[in-house]
Amino acid sequence: MDHSARGKLMLASFLTLVASGVGFANRTAVGGVWEREFGIGGSEFGMILGAGFLGFGAMIFFGGVLVEKLGYKVLLSAAFVGHLASAAMLFLANPLFEGWQVSDPENATQNVINLLYWSTFIYSICQGLYEAVINPMIAQLYPENQTHYLNILHAGWPGGMILGGLFAACFIGDSAWITTLPWTICLSSFSVFVLAYGILALPQKFPATAAAAGGGDFGRVFSCFVSLPFLLLLVMHGLIGYMELGVDSWMAKLMENLVPNAIIVLVYTSALMFILRFFAGPIVHRINPIGLLFGSSVIACVGLLWLGSPIESVFMIFVAATFYSFGKAFLWPTMLAVAGERWPQCGAVAMGALGAAGMITVGQIGGARIGTQQGYAMSESLKESSPETFQRYAAEKTISGFGYEFKPLIAERMNAANSIHVNADGTLKDTSPISNAGLIAEADKQTLLENATKDVPAVQAANLAGGRQALTWTSQIPASMAVGFLILLVYFRVIGGYKVLDINGNPVDQSHGSGGSEDAATKADAPAQG
Repeated sequence: MDHSARGKLMLASFLTLVASGVGFANRTAVGGVWEREFGIGGSEFGMILGAGFLGFGAMIFFGGVLVEKLGYKVLLSAAFVGHLASAAMLFLANPLFEGWQVSDPENATQNVINLLYWSTFIYSICQGLYEAVINPMIAQLYPENQTHYLNILHAGWPGGMILGGLFAACFIGDSAWITTLPWTICLSSFSVFVLAYGILALPQKFPATAAAAGGGDFGRVFSCFVSLPFLLLLVMHGLIGYMELGVDSWMAKLMENLVPNAIIVLVYTSALMFILRFFAGPIVHRINPIGLLFGSSVIACVGLLWLGSPIESVFMIFVAATFYSFGKAFLWPTMLAVAGERWPQCGAVAMGALGAAGMITVGQIGGARIGTQQGYAMSESLKESSPETFQRYAAEKTISGFGYEFKPLIAERMNAANSIHVNADGTLKDTSPISNAGLIAEADKQTLLENATKDVPAVQAANLAGGRQALTWTSQIPASMAVGFLILLVYFRVIGGYKVLDINGNPVDQSHGSGGSEDAATKADAPAQG
Protein backbone atom coordinates (compact mmCIF):
# COMPACT_ATOMS: atom_id res chain seq x y z
CA MET A 1 0.00 0.00 0.00
CA ASP A 2 1.45 3.41 -0.95
CA HIS A 3 2.24 6.00 1.69
CA SER A 4 -0.52 8.37 0.54
CA ALA A 5 -3.30 5.79 0.94
CA ARG A 6 -1.85 4.60 4.25
CA GLY A 7 -1.76 8.18 5.54
CA LYS A 8 -5.35 8.83 4.48
CA LEU A 9 -6.56 5.68 6.23
CA MET A 10 -4.65 6.67 9.38
CA LEU A 11 -6.19 10.15 9.35
CA ALA A 12 -9.69 8.84 8.65
CA SER A 13 -9.31 6.32 11.49
CA PHE A 14 -8.16 9.14 13.76
CA LEU A 15 -11.25 11.18 12.82
CA THR A 16 -13.60 8.32 13.75
CA LEU A 17 -12.31 8.59 17.31
CA VAL A 18 -12.54 12.40 17.20
CA ALA A 19 -16.23 12.00 16.28
CA SER A 20 -16.65 9.54 19.12
CA GLY A 21 -15.00 11.87 21.64
CA VAL A 22 -17.06 14.88 20.55
CA GLY A 23 -20.31 12.96 20.98
CA PHE A 24 -19.20 11.52 24.33
CA ALA A 25 -18.16 14.87 25.83
CA ASN A 26 -21.35 16.62 24.78
CA ARG A 27 -23.48 13.77 26.11
CA THR A 28 -21.81 13.92 29.55
CA ALA A 29 -22.50 17.67 29.74
CA VAL A 30 -26.21 17.52 28.90
CA GLY A 31 -27.37 15.81 32.11
CA GLY A 32 -28.49 19.05 33.78
CA VAL A 33 -30.41 20.14 30.68
CA TRP A 34 -32.25 16.83 30.52
CA GLU A 35 -33.07 17.10 34.24
CA ARG A 36 -34.77 20.44 33.65
CA GLU A 37 -36.47 19.69 30.32
CA PHE A 38 -37.50 16.06 30.80
CA GLY A 39 -37.14 15.28 34.54
CA ILE A 40 -34.44 12.68 33.87
CA GLY A 41 -32.65 11.79 37.12
CA GLY A 42 -29.15 10.52 37.84
CA SER A 43 -29.93 6.81 37.56
CA GLU A 44 -31.77 7.28 34.26
CA PHE A 45 -29.00 9.52 32.94
CA GLY A 46 -26.47 6.84 33.90
CA MET A 47 -28.56 4.27 32.03
CA ILE A 48 -28.51 6.42 28.88
CA LEU A 49 -24.77 6.91 29.24
CA GLY A 50 -24.46 3.15 29.67
CA ALA A 51 -26.23 2.60 26.36
CA GLY A 52 -23.35 4.52 24.78
CA PHE A 53 -21.06 1.69 25.82
CA LEU A 54 -23.30 -1.38 25.71
CA GLY A 55 -23.85 -1.39 21.95
CA PHE A 56 -20.23 -0.44 21.46
CA GLY A 57 -19.07 -3.38 23.56
CA ALA A 58 -21.25 -5.95 21.86
CA MET A 59 -20.55 -4.73 18.34
CA ILE A 60 -16.81 -4.28 18.74
CA PHE A 61 -16.51 -8.03 19.44
CA PHE A 62 -18.91 -9.26 16.80
CA GLY A 63 -17.58 -6.55 14.53
CA GLY A 64 -14.15 -8.13 14.88
CA VAL A 65 -15.57 -11.40 13.59
CA LEU A 66 -17.42 -9.59 10.80
CA VAL A 67 -14.25 -7.75 9.83
CA GLU A 68 -12.50 -11.06 9.20
CA LYS A 69 -15.45 -12.24 7.09
CA LEU A 70 -16.52 -9.09 5.25
CA GLY A 71 -13.46 -6.86 5.34
CA TYR A 72 -12.83 -3.40 6.70
CA LYS A 73 -14.64 -1.27 4.13
CA VAL A 74 -18.10 -2.82 4.45
CA LEU A 75 -18.22 -2.27 8.21
CA LEU A 76 -16.89 1.27 8.07
CA SER A 77 -19.56 2.14 5.49
CA ALA A 78 -22.31 0.72 7.72
CA ALA A 79 -21.04 2.75 10.68
CA PHE A 80 -21.05 5.91 8.56
CA VAL A 81 -24.73 5.53 7.69
CA GLY A 82 -25.82 4.49 11.20
CA HIS A 83 -24.08 7.40 12.90
CA LEU A 84 -25.92 9.93 10.79
CA ALA A 85 -29.23 8.17 11.52
CA SER A 86 -28.51 8.33 15.27
CA ALA A 87 -27.93 12.09 15.04
CA ALA A 88 -31.24 12.54 13.22
CA MET A 89 -33.12 10.78 16.06
CA LEU A 90 -32.02 13.41 18.58
CA PHE A 91 -34.12 16.09 16.89
CA LEU A 92 -37.27 14.07 17.57
CA ALA A 93 -36.94 14.22 21.38
CA ASN A 94 -38.40 17.67 22.11
CA PRO A 95 -41.42 17.59 19.76
CA LEU A 96 -42.29 14.03 20.80
CA PHE A 97 -41.98 14.90 24.51
CA GLU A 98 -44.36 17.83 24.07
CA GLY A 99 -46.87 15.49 22.44
CA TRP A 100 -46.48 12.84 25.14
CA GLN A 101 -47.08 15.43 27.87
CA VAL A 102 -50.55 15.93 26.35
CA SER A 103 -51.41 12.38 25.27
CA ASP A 104 -49.60 10.32 27.92
CA PRO A 105 -48.30 12.62 30.71
CA GLU A 106 -47.59 9.82 33.19
CA ASN A 107 -45.18 8.13 30.78
CA ALA A 108 -43.83 11.19 28.96
CA THR A 109 -40.48 11.18 30.77
CA GLN A 110 -40.03 7.43 30.38
CA ASN A 111 -40.87 7.64 26.69
CA VAL A 112 -38.24 10.29 26.04
CA ILE A 113 -35.74 8.28 28.09
CA ASN A 114 -36.40 5.33 25.78
CA LEU A 115 -35.90 7.49 22.68
CA LEU A 116 -32.61 8.92 23.95
CA TYR A 117 -31.50 5.47 25.05
CA TRP A 118 -32.02 3.95 21.59
CA SER A 119 -30.43 6.89 19.82
CA THR A 120 -27.39 6.48 22.05
CA PHE A 121 -27.44 2.70 21.58
CA ILE A 122 -27.41 3.00 17.78
CA TYR A 123 -24.62 5.57 18.08
CA SER A 124 -22.60 3.13 20.19
CA ILE A 125 -23.13 0.26 17.73
CA CYS A 126 -21.57 2.44 15.04
CA GLN A 127 -18.68 3.26 17.37
CA GLY A 128 -18.14 -0.45 17.89
CA LEU A 129 -18.12 -1.11 14.17
CA TYR A 130 -15.46 1.39 13.29
CA GLU A 131 -13.40 0.54 16.39
CA ALA A 132 -13.47 -3.07 15.20
CA VAL A 133 -12.09 -1.80 11.89
CA ILE A 134 -9.49 0.80 12.81
CA ASN A 135 -7.51 -1.00 15.56
CA PRO A 136 -6.47 -4.10 13.57
CA MET A 137 -6.12 -2.07 10.38
CA ILE A 138 -3.63 0.36 11.93
CA ALA A 139 -1.79 -2.56 13.54
CA GLN A 140 -1.41 -4.06 10.06
CA LEU A 141 -0.35 -0.78 8.48
CA TYR A 142 2.33 -0.22 11.16
CA PRO A 143 3.25 -3.77 12.31
CA GLU A 144 6.65 -3.04 13.90
CA ASN A 145 5.58 -0.08 16.04
CA GLN A 146 2.02 -0.87 17.05
CA THR A 147 2.11 0.61 20.56
CA HIS A 148 3.29 3.96 19.22
CA TYR A 149 0.82 4.22 16.34
CA LEU A 150 -2.15 2.83 18.26
CA ASN A 151 -1.52 5.43 20.96
CA ILE A 152 -1.38 8.14 18.29
CA LEU A 153 -4.60 6.76 16.78
CA HIS A 154 -6.33 6.80 20.15
CA ALA A 155 -5.24 10.38 20.75
CA GLY A 156 -8.26 11.06 18.54
CA TRP A 157 -10.56 10.11 21.44
CA PRO A 158 -9.30 12.75 23.92
CA GLY A 159 -8.89 15.14 20.98
CA GLY A 160 -12.60 14.76 20.31
CA MET A 161 -13.39 15.19 24.00
CA ILE A 162 -11.42 18.45 24.00
CA LEU A 163 -13.41 19.78 21.05
CA GLY A 164 -16.71 18.44 22.39
CA GLY A 165 -16.00 19.65 25.90
CA LEU A 166 -15.13 23.16 24.77
CA PHE A 167 -18.22 23.19 22.57
CA ALA A 168 -20.30 22.09 25.57
CA ALA A 169 -18.72 24.72 27.82
CA CYS A 170 -19.49 27.42 25.28
CA PHE A 171 -23.02 26.39 24.32
CA ILE A 172 -24.67 23.89 26.74
CA GLY A 173 -26.58 24.85 29.89
CA ASP A 174 -27.13 28.00 31.91
CA SER A 175 -23.41 28.45 32.60
CA ALA A 176 -22.48 28.45 28.89
CA TRP A 177 -19.56 30.77 28.20
CA ILE A 178 -20.98 32.26 24.99
CA THR A 179 -24.65 31.43 24.58
CA THR A 180 -27.00 28.52 25.13
CA LEU A 181 -27.77 26.50 22.01
CA PRO A 182 -30.43 23.78 21.72
CA TRP A 183 -28.93 20.59 23.11
CA THR A 184 -29.96 18.73 19.95
CA ILE A 185 -27.54 20.80 17.88
CA CYS A 186 -24.76 20.28 20.42
CA LEU A 187 -25.22 16.51 20.64
CA SER A 188 -25.37 16.07 16.88
CA SER A 189 -22.22 18.13 16.23
CA PHE A 190 -20.18 14.91 15.97
CA SER A 191 -21.77 14.45 12.53
CA VAL A 192 -19.30 16.94 11.05
CA PHE A 193 -16.44 14.53 11.77
CA VAL A 194 -18.48 11.54 10.62
CA LEU A 195 -18.90 13.20 7.24
CA ALA A 196 -15.19 14.05 7.15
CA TYR A 197 -13.97 10.49 7.79
CA GLY A 198 -16.51 9.09 5.34
CA ILE A 199 -15.39 11.41 2.54
CA LEU A 200 -11.73 10.68 3.29
CA ALA A 201 -11.81 6.91 3.81
CA LEU A 202 -14.58 5.34 1.78
CA PRO A 203 -13.00 5.99 -1.66
CA GLN A 204 -9.75 4.26 -0.54
CA LYS A 205 -8.68 0.65 -0.96
CA PHE A 206 -8.25 -1.16 2.35
CA PRO A 207 -5.63 -3.78 3.36
CA ALA A 208 -6.51 -7.45 3.73
CA THR A 209 -7.57 -8.73 7.17
CA ALA A 210 -5.52 -11.06 9.37
CA ALA A 211 -7.50 -14.10 8.23
CA ALA A 212 -6.94 -13.21 4.58
CA ALA A 213 -3.26 -12.50 5.17
CA GLY A 214 -2.95 -15.84 6.98
CA GLY A 215 -4.13 -17.80 3.95
CA GLY A 216 -7.83 -17.81 4.78
CA ASP A 217 -7.49 -19.84 8.01
CA PHE A 218 -10.50 -18.31 9.77
CA GLY A 219 -10.34 -20.69 12.75
CA ARG A 220 -6.87 -19.46 13.73
CA VAL A 221 -8.15 -15.99 14.57
CA PHE A 222 -9.86 -17.42 17.68
CA SER A 223 -6.71 -19.05 19.10
CA CYS A 224 -6.22 -16.22 21.63
CA PHE A 225 -9.13 -17.56 23.69
CA VAL A 226 -7.16 -20.63 24.77
CA SER A 227 -4.37 -18.44 26.18
CA LEU A 228 -4.56 -17.76 29.93
CA PRO A 229 -2.58 -14.47 29.69
CA PHE A 230 -5.04 -13.22 27.08
CA LEU A 231 -8.01 -14.15 29.28
CA LEU A 232 -6.42 -12.17 32.13
CA LEU A 233 -6.01 -9.24 29.73
CA LEU A 234 -9.76 -9.46 29.01
CA VAL A 235 -10.49 -8.99 32.70
CA MET A 236 -7.99 -6.14 32.95
CA HIS A 237 -9.48 -4.36 29.96
CA GLY A 238 -12.93 -4.62 31.50
CA LEU A 239 -11.57 -2.82 34.56
CA ILE A 240 -9.89 -0.20 32.36
CA GLY A 241 -13.21 0.52 30.68
CA TYR A 242 -14.93 0.81 34.07
CA MET A 243 -12.36 3.27 35.38
CA GLU A 244 -11.51 5.43 32.37
CA LEU A 245 -14.84 5.70 30.61
CA GLY A 246 -16.97 5.35 33.74
CA VAL A 247 -15.23 8.25 35.47
CA ASP A 248 -15.12 10.35 32.29
CA SER A 249 -18.87 9.82 31.84
CA TRP A 250 -19.54 11.32 35.23
CA MET A 251 -16.69 13.84 35.45
CA ALA A 252 -18.84 16.92 34.82
CA LYS A 253 -21.45 15.78 37.36
CA LEU A 254 -18.89 14.64 39.96
CA MET A 255 -17.04 17.97 39.77
CA GLU A 256 -20.25 20.02 40.01
CA ASN A 257 -20.01 22.84 42.59
CA LEU A 258 -16.22 22.38 42.71
CA VAL A 259 -15.26 24.04 39.43
CA PRO A 260 -17.23 26.67 37.48
CA ASN A 261 -18.53 24.89 34.36
CA ALA A 262 -17.15 21.51 35.47
CA ILE A 263 -16.89 20.15 31.91
CA ILE A 264 -13.58 22.03 31.76
CA VAL A 265 -12.02 19.38 34.04
CA LEU A 266 -12.85 16.75 31.42
CA VAL A 267 -11.41 19.01 28.71
CA TYR A 268 -8.21 19.42 30.72
CA THR A 269 -7.69 15.71 31.41
CA SER A 270 -8.47 14.98 27.75
CA ALA A 271 -5.88 17.53 26.60
CA LEU A 272 -3.25 15.82 28.72
CA MET A 273 -4.22 12.41 27.31
CA PHE A 274 -4.06 13.81 23.78
CA ILE A 275 -0.49 15.04 24.29
CA LEU A 276 0.77 12.04 26.26
CA ARG A 277 -0.40 9.46 23.73
CA PHE A 278 2.04 10.84 21.19
CA PHE A 279 4.90 9.88 23.52
CA ALA A 280 3.98 6.24 24.18
CA GLY A 281 6.57 4.94 21.70
CA PRO A 282 9.66 6.38 23.45
CA ILE A 283 8.33 5.27 26.85
CA VAL A 284 7.75 1.68 25.68
CA HIS A 285 11.30 1.62 24.30
CA ARG A 286 12.49 2.12 27.89
CA ILE A 287 10.00 -0.17 29.65
CA ASN A 288 7.90 -2.89 28.04
CA PRO A 289 4.13 -2.40 27.53
CA ILE A 290 3.20 -4.49 30.59
CA GLY A 291 5.44 -2.32 32.78
CA LEU A 292 3.76 0.77 31.35
CA LEU A 293 0.33 -0.69 32.15
CA PHE A 294 1.35 -1.55 35.72
CA GLY A 295 2.80 1.89 36.42
CA SER A 296 -0.20 3.61 34.86
CA SER A 297 -2.61 1.66 37.08
CA VAL A 298 -0.76 2.67 40.25
CA ILE A 299 -0.74 6.34 39.20
CA ALA A 300 -4.44 6.26 38.27
CA CYS A 301 -5.32 4.79 41.67
CA VAL A 302 -3.48 7.55 43.51
CA GLY A 303 -5.04 10.17 41.22
CA LEU A 304 -8.59 9.02 41.96
CA LEU A 305 -7.92 8.94 45.70
CA TRP A 306 -6.59 12.47 45.45
CA LEU A 307 -9.60 13.70 43.45
CA GLY A 308 -11.90 12.08 46.01
CA SER A 309 -10.22 13.83 48.93
CA PRO A 310 -11.64 17.08 50.41
CA ILE A 311 -9.79 19.48 48.09
CA GLU A 312 -11.00 23.07 48.35
CA SER A 313 -8.59 24.78 45.96
CA VAL A 314 -9.47 24.77 42.25
CA PHE A 315 -5.73 24.74 41.50
CA MET A 316 -5.23 21.55 43.54
CA ILE A 317 -8.19 19.90 41.79
CA PHE A 318 -6.37 20.39 38.49
CA VAL A 319 -3.13 19.10 40.01
CA ALA A 320 -4.93 15.93 41.11
CA ALA A 321 -6.60 15.67 37.71
CA THR A 322 -3.16 15.94 36.10
CA PHE A 323 -1.94 12.99 38.13
CA TYR A 324 -5.01 10.93 37.21
CA SER A 325 -4.54 11.79 33.52
CA PHE A 326 -0.97 10.48 33.55
CA GLY A 327 -2.36 7.24 34.92
CA LYS A 328 -5.15 6.66 32.43
CA ALA A 329 -3.54 8.07 29.26
CA PHE A 330 -1.78 4.96 27.94
CA LEU A 331 -3.99 2.15 29.25
CA TRP A 332 -6.55 1.54 26.49
CA PRO A 333 -4.34 1.79 23.36
CA THR A 334 -1.41 -0.01 24.97
CA MET A 335 -3.67 -2.95 25.80
CA LEU A 336 -4.73 -3.12 22.15
CA ALA A 337 -1.07 -3.01 21.12
CA VAL A 338 -0.28 -5.94 23.44
CA ALA A 339 -3.04 -7.95 21.76
CA GLY A 340 -1.66 -7.06 18.32
CA GLU A 341 1.93 -7.83 19.28
CA ARG A 342 1.39 -11.09 21.16
CA TRP A 343 -1.58 -12.53 19.20
CA PRO A 344 -1.17 -11.04 15.68
CA GLN A 345 -2.79 -14.09 14.07
CA CYS A 346 -6.06 -13.17 15.80
CA GLY A 347 -6.25 -9.68 14.26
CA ALA A 348 -9.58 -7.93 14.72
CA VAL A 349 -10.97 -10.69 16.93
CA ALA A 350 -8.39 -10.26 19.70
CA MET A 351 -8.63 -6.47 19.71
CA GLY A 352 -12.40 -6.62 19.40
CA ALA A 353 -12.63 -8.92 22.40
CA LEU A 354 -10.62 -6.51 24.54
CA GLY A 355 -12.67 -3.53 23.40
CA ALA A 356 -15.87 -5.47 24.07
CA ALA A 357 -14.75 -6.32 27.60
CA GLY A 358 -14.07 -2.65 28.35
CA MET A 359 -17.24 -1.29 26.80
CA ILE A 360 -19.64 -3.93 28.12
CA THR A 361 -18.22 -3.51 31.63
CA VAL A 362 -18.69 0.25 31.67
CA GLY A 363 -22.02 0.01 29.85
CA GLN A 364 -23.55 -2.59 32.14
CA ILE A 365 -21.74 -1.82 35.38
CA GLY A 366 -19.35 1.14 35.44
CA GLY A 367 -21.50 4.13 34.43
CA ALA A 368 -24.59 3.00 36.32
CA ARG A 369 -22.64 1.90 39.41
CA ILE A 370 -20.72 5.16 39.71
CA GLY A 371 -24.00 7.06 39.36
CA THR A 372 -25.66 4.86 41.99
CA GLN A 373 -22.72 5.31 44.35
CA GLN A 374 -22.86 9.05 43.93
CA GLY A 375 -26.63 9.07 44.53
CA TYR A 376 -26.29 6.87 47.62
CA ALA A 377 -23.46 8.90 49.14
CA MET A 378 -25.25 12.16 48.35
CA SER A 379 -28.51 11.04 49.99
CA GLU A 380 -26.73 9.67 53.04
CA SER A 381 -24.72 12.88 53.43
CA LEU A 382 -27.80 15.11 53.21
CA LYS A 383 -29.79 12.86 55.54
CA GLU A 384 -27.02 13.13 58.14
CA SER A 385 -26.22 16.85 57.76
CA SER A 386 -29.77 18.20 57.34
CA PRO A 387 -32.64 15.77 57.91
CA GLU A 388 -35.27 18.47 57.25
CA THR A 389 -33.73 19.35 53.88
CA PHE A 390 -33.55 15.66 53.04
CA GLN A 391 -37.29 15.32 53.62
CA ARG A 392 -37.99 18.16 51.19
CA TYR A 393 -35.64 16.93 48.46
CA ALA A 394 -35.79 13.13 48.67
CA ALA A 395 -38.11 10.95 46.63
CA GLU A 396 -40.80 8.95 48.42
CA LYS A 397 -39.77 5.56 47.05
CA THR A 398 -36.60 3.72 48.02
CA ILE A 399 -34.50 2.40 45.14
CA SER A 400 -31.78 -0.25 45.19
CA GLY A 401 -28.94 -1.27 42.95
CA PHE A 402 -25.39 -2.67 43.15
CA GLY A 403 -25.87 -3.39 46.85
CA TYR A 404 -27.03 0.13 47.75
CA GLU A 405 -30.53 0.95 49.00
CA PHE A 406 -31.58 4.57 49.45
CA LYS A 407 -34.10 7.31 48.72
CA PRO A 408 -32.64 9.35 45.83
CA LEU A 409 -32.87 13.12 45.71
CA ILE A 410 -35.50 14.31 43.22
CA ALA A 411 -33.63 15.26 40.05
CA GLU A 412 -35.38 18.52 39.17
CA ARG A 413 -35.20 19.84 42.76
CA MET A 414 -31.54 18.91 43.14
CA ASN A 415 -30.67 20.46 39.78
CA ALA A 416 -32.44 23.69 40.70
CA ALA A 417 -30.58 23.90 44.03
CA ASN A 418 -27.24 23.18 42.36
CA SER A 419 -27.89 25.98 39.84
CA ILE A 420 -28.15 28.65 42.56
CA HIS A 421 -25.03 30.66 43.41
CA VAL A 422 -24.22 30.89 47.12
CA ASN A 423 -22.43 34.11 48.11
CA ALA A 424 -19.41 34.12 50.41
CA ASP A 425 -21.57 35.26 53.34
CA GLY A 426 -23.97 32.34 52.84
CA THR A 427 -26.74 34.32 51.18
CA LEU A 428 -28.22 33.27 47.87
CA LYS A 429 -27.61 35.37 44.77
CA ASP A 430 -30.74 34.33 42.88
CA THR A 431 -33.42 31.69 43.53
CA SER A 432 -34.91 31.85 40.04
CA PRO A 433 -33.72 28.29 39.14
CA ILE A 434 -36.35 27.06 41.61
CA SER A 435 -39.01 29.58 40.54
CA ASN A 436 -38.51 28.78 36.86
CA ALA A 437 -38.27 25.00 37.18
CA GLY A 438 -41.05 23.75 34.92
CA LEU A 439 -41.17 20.23 36.39
CA ILE A 440 -41.68 21.28 40.03
CA ALA A 441 -45.28 21.78 41.19
CA GLU A 442 -46.18 25.32 42.27
CA ALA A 443 -47.00 24.29 45.85
CA ASP A 444 -43.65 22.52 46.16
CA LYS A 445 -41.85 25.53 44.70
CA GLN A 446 -43.21 27.72 47.48
CA THR A 447 -41.96 25.32 50.15
CA LEU A 448 -38.53 25.07 48.54
CA LEU A 449 -38.25 28.85 48.18
CA GLU A 450 -39.20 29.44 51.82
CA ASN A 451 -36.39 27.11 52.96
CA ALA A 452 -33.86 27.86 50.20
CA THR A 453 -31.41 29.73 52.42
CA LYS A 454 -30.91 26.60 54.52
CA ASP A 455 -31.53 23.93 51.88
CA VAL A 456 -29.42 25.09 48.93
CA PRO A 457 -26.02 25.08 50.70
CA ALA A 458 -26.88 21.70 52.26
CA VAL A 459 -27.85 20.16 48.91
CA GLN A 460 -24.72 21.51 47.22
CA ALA A 461 -22.51 20.18 50.02
CA ALA A 462 -24.18 16.77 49.78
CA ASN A 463 -23.72 16.74 46.00
CA LEU A 464 -20.03 17.48 46.49
CA ALA A 465 -19.68 14.76 49.12
CA GLY A 466 -21.39 12.23 46.85
CA GLY A 467 -19.07 12.96 43.93
CA ARG A 468 -15.96 12.68 46.08
CA GLN A 469 -17.08 9.42 47.64
CA ALA A 470 -17.83 7.90 44.22
CA LEU A 471 -14.30 8.77 43.04
CA THR A 472 -12.78 7.29 46.20
CA TRP A 473 -14.68 4.03 45.78
CA THR A 474 -13.70 3.86 42.10
CA SER A 475 -9.99 3.97 43.05
CA GLN A 476 -10.36 0.29 43.98
CA ILE A 477 -10.58 -0.51 40.25
CA PRO A 478 -7.07 0.62 39.19
CA ALA A 479 -5.72 -0.95 42.39
CA SER A 480 -7.08 -4.29 41.19
CA MET A 481 -5.64 -3.63 37.72
CA ALA A 482 -2.18 -3.10 39.21
CA VAL A 483 -2.34 -6.54 40.80
CA GLY A 484 -3.31 -8.15 37.49
CA PHE A 485 -0.52 -6.44 35.54
CA LEU A 486 1.99 -7.40 38.21
CA ILE A 487 1.01 -11.03 37.63
CA LEU A 488 1.60 -10.57 33.89
CA LEU A 489 4.99 -8.94 34.55
CA VAL A 490 6.04 -12.00 36.52
CA TYR A 491 4.67 -14.32 33.79
CA PHE A 492 6.66 -12.66 31.00
CA ARG A 493 9.78 -12.59 33.16
CA VAL A 494 9.44 -16.35 33.69
CA ILE A 495 9.07 -17.10 29.94
CA GLY A 496 12.10 -15.01 29.00
CA GLY A 497 10.68 -11.51 28.59
CA TYR A 498 8.05 -9.69 26.55
CA LYS A 499 8.59 -10.18 22.80
CA VAL A 500 6.64 -9.00 19.76
CA LEU A 501 5.52 -11.92 17.58
CA ASP A 502 4.73 -12.13 13.88
CA ILE A 503 1.65 -13.81 12.42
CA ASN A 504 3.42 -17.20 12.57
CA GLY A 505 4.40 -16.85 16.23
CA ASN A 506 8.06 -15.95 15.63
CA PRO A 507 9.79 -13.09 17.49
CA VAL A 508 10.04 -9.87 15.46
CA ASP A 509 13.27 -7.91 15.19
CA GLN A 510 12.33 -4.44 16.48
CA SER A 511 15.72 -2.84 16.03
CA HIS A 512 14.31 -0.74 13.14
CA GLY A 513 10.80 -0.30 14.48
CA SER A 514 11.05 3.08 16.09
CA GLY A 515 9.38 4.92 13.29
CA GLY A 516 7.22 2.32 11.64
CA SER A 517 8.44 3.57 8.29
CA GLU A 518 9.79 1.53 5.39
CA ASP A 519 9.73 -1.90 7.04
CA ALA A 520 6.22 -1.29 8.30
CA ALA A 521 5.04 -0.08 4.96
CA THR A 522 6.50 -3.11 3.23
CA LYS A 523 4.82 -5.53 5.62
CA ALA A 524 1.54 -3.69 5.24
CA ASP A 525 1.52 -4.41 1.51
CA ALA A 526 -1.14 -7.12 1.47
CA PRO A 527 -3.89 -7.67 -1.08
CA ALA A 528 -6.16 -4.64 -0.92
CA GLN A 529 -9.92 -4.59 -0.45
CA GLY A 530 -11.84 -2.20 -2.64
